[in-house]
Parts: sequence; structure tokens; C-alpha cells
Amino acid sequence: MLIGIIADTHNNVEMIIKAVSYLRSRRINTLIHAGDLSSPQMLDFFMGFDLYIVLGNDDCSNDEMNQKLASLGLEPACCAKEFEFDGKKFILFHGDNVPMFRDAVNSEKYDYIIKGHLHCVENYERKNTRIINPGSLRKGEENTIAVLDTSTGDVTHIDMNAVDPYNYS
Repeated sequence: MLIGIIADTHNNVEMIIKAVSYLRSRRINTLIHAGDLSSPQMLDFFMGFDLYIVLGNDDCSNDEMNQKLASLGLEPACCAKEFEFDGKKFILFHGDNVPMFRDAVNSEKYDYIIKGHLHCVENYERKNTRIINPGSLRKGEENTIAVLDTSTGDVTHIDMNAVDPYNYS
């Protein structure tokens, strides 16, 4: 099963729309956001996806974000989220809490650690856990997202600046 992974969108509406359109064109219905949307209004762009989301260090208050999530019929977001998907164990957090990251890696209980914060692509294994950072969609940066195939473990990073918005093939 394919999962779209994004992080650090920082209110970049143009890139959010482009990334969401790309994922929808690939019939990807599940989306992970590793924090730093920056404002609750950005959540509107992710409607229609099965959404897993955490708060980042640049997000507005928890109350504002969670009020918006509730108005969209979604569960509240916090700093970390554990879940199972397609028989795999995930932990999702923004990545600014280094002790949390170390604990997650050392626990060896997750198949995938999904994080953001660094605004750069990461894809590596440590202690049988794949660590994925999709990069950033922030203005003036590389503008990358990731797609994870849970059936094969393959991770593809996509440079959204190189994607033709009128032809997603």
C-alpha cells in the first residue's frame, strides 16, 4: 500500500496543492504530515486523505490546530503519534525532540520512524527501523515529498519543483 509523506509545509499553498494533486493522481489515499503546517487553514488541503498528523515547532497553538481538526472530523494532533498501518508499526513526530528520536530508534519496536524538522531528505535504516524524512515544502527550499510502499519497503522521494503540474505521469 502506498503512503504519501510530507513535512514542513510552512503555509506554502502552491507546493501543498502541487503535492496533494500529485499524490491524488497516484491514487494515494493515506497521507502522513510530520508537522509544521504553520496554520490550521492548511488542513483544508488535506481533506479526503486518511490523515496522520503531528504538530511541529512552528505550528500555531495546539488549541487552534485541534479546533480546526475537530471541525473537519479528525482526531486531535499532538507531538507524537504511534499507529499501525498495513501490518507495520509507525511512530510519527516532528523531529525536534532528539531524545524522543533516540528512544524510538533504541526501542526497536517500530518498522518506520517518520519525522521532519531538518528540511532535508533522509532515508536510512538503523536497528531494523527505517527512518524517513520527506524533506520540506517550504518556500525557497528543495520542495520534496516521499512515497512509501509498505508492501516492498521502497521509499521514493519526489522533487516537486521538477514535477510538471499538468502531467503527473
